[in-house]
Amino acid sequence: MDGLHPWRVMLGGAHSAFHQMALDEQLARDPAPRVRFFTWSAPAVSLGWKQPVPAWLDGDAWRAAGLERVERPTGGGMAFHGSDLSVSVIVPRSVRLPVAMLMRTACESAVRLGQELGVGAAARLESGTESRIDYCLMEPSAYAVMVGARKVAGFALRRYPDTWLIQGSMLVRPLPLRLACRLPDTVAGRLAARAVSLSEAAKSHLAPAALAERWAQCWSSWWEAQLVVELSAADAV
Repeated sequence: MDGLHPWRVMLGGAHSAFHQMALDEQLARDPAPRVRFFTWSAPAVSLGWKQPVPAWLDGDAWRAAGLERVERPTGGGMAFHGSDLSVSVIVPRSVRLPVAMLMRTACESAVRLGQELGVGAAARLESGTESRIDYCLMEPSAYAVMVGARKVAGFALRRYPDTWLIQGSMLVRPLPLRLACRLPDTVAGRLAARAVSLSEAAKSHLAPAALAERWAQCWSSWWEAQLVVELSAADAV
């Protein structure tokens, strides 16, 4: 539909934070429809594009603890990795669909994955604030996936000369202990209150790699079905 087929669906392995973000940058410069599902080989945090580094995130101490830190190509707040499933979506700008429609479609795909697991997931499409967020899972943001009042996934965007790059992260399990114990108490407390892992919501021990395979299998059909809804709604206005 609308020039987006065929999708190239990629199942990536667990690699370093720097490898994963460099690969997204590389793919985003090629105007072909791709989606990539991947995990992380070491616990890591990714900062949004040009996001200031918080004082507590000392690079030397972080690396000494076997943790990684990287800047994402997309915006948004800090995301935590190592127990999540990440997704990158590359859409050619030549398709000329509204960017908000693309973001909603990606977000609703994550909602459907949660609903398949019996989780009452829903999309939050408006942020309710104009200020930049510091932590992805702890603050209201547009294009988030919620389970009740707690966030399980978020998406961010960047425009390239010929493509849109959408990056998302869904928390599948609680944070790796090695990462969690390095967080300040205030950050850890807010995370516990405002975020939820898919495993906790589903009351089941879920594996990111298995969820990646399921999402990959359904990606094209879910994307097309949601675009039908979006385009129909646009025509009705």
